[in-house]
Amino acid sequence: MKQKFIDFFKGTEKPFSKEWVYVYSKIVIGCLIFAIADLLFVVPYGMAPGGVYGLMSVFNNLWDWPVSAVIFMDLPLFILGLIVLGGGFGIKTLLAVIVTWVFTYLAEHLFYIPQFGYIPLIHSGEFIGTDTFAGLSTQSQEVYLPVRDLTGGVLQYFKPDYLLNAIVGGLAYGVGIAMVFSAGATSGGSDVISMIAHKKLHMSLGSMVMIVDSLIALTSFAIGGDIRLPIFSIILIFVESKVIDLVIDNKVNKTMLIITDNVEGMKQLILTDLERSGTVFEGRGMYFDTQKKMIYTTVNKKEYNKIKYAAKKIDSKCFITIINNTETLGEGFDELP
Repeated sequence: MKQKFIDFFKGTEKPFSKEWVYVYSKIVIGCLIFAIADLLFVVPYGMAPGGVYGLMSVFNNLWDWPVSAVIFMDLPLFILGLIVLGGGFGIKTLLAVIVTWVFTYLAEHLFYIPQFGYIPLIHSGEFIGTDTFAGLSTQSQEVYLPVRDLTGGVLQYFKPDYLLNAIVGGLAYGVGIAMVFSAGATSGGSDVISMIAHKKLHMSLGSMVMIVDSLIALTSFAIGGDIRLPIFSIILIFVESKVIDLVIDNKVNKTMLIITDNVEGMKQLILTDLERSGTVFEGRGMYFDTQKKMIYTTVNKKEYNKIKYAAKKIDSKCFITIINNTETLGEGFDELP
């Protein structure tokens, strides 16, 4: 337990240094973007794009729970993760959990307009009052969603633009969460469930995140039995994941294992043309039991494409294995912490 406590507070940035300010500023700004996106693009539509905030969106639409009540799920899950998974969460994740809740609480009151409720940012057509809505046919009423007050009463109705909202919401969600992830924190919440299941069931973490988030997205079907809500929730999750990949993995490098008979030609390409380095290993081919040489090198995306398209000219029978690297530390790449 003592080691878990030490791990929890351990960090790589020197307190109050430029790097420390930069990293923690990213967490705060990312949490702010996420909280605003949740109140503008998720809750008014009844979507549930994964996570405890997605689940709270459903509770808000079903039972009028304030979204800020999410803290009563977030903190217990964080403590559970700390007990089961150890101190790897760190103080950054706790900060992300608390700051997101604070911004959510403030946004709930900032974006709530008396007599109008939570106004969705993206919609099709004008808002109509309850009297006008009551005069519509049942078929016409189905295309509208209610705008509720703090007690759950319906103030007016609007036509949702689900697809555009899911795309814009996914972009905003993705940017916010990516900033938190890139600062070395996690969003806590359902991520903890995914990590515990990953540890206990030995399934890939990516698969567990997708399963947990998809199950949460399906809960939005409980809001009026509308199948569109889980479908567009999953679309929002998809857009969000792509944005996270774009932001987080923009420095993805490629580790290449090149088996070739023209080692000198490959070395010339890597050392001279790309100004990179690598390591040459001696080995033997299993099929013909002949001596082979393999080059191990790590390059960025642009350099990878140069090697890929030049390889055939150097050795048309070479064999290349490519491995995606989400982080590369050392000379020529990111500094060792």
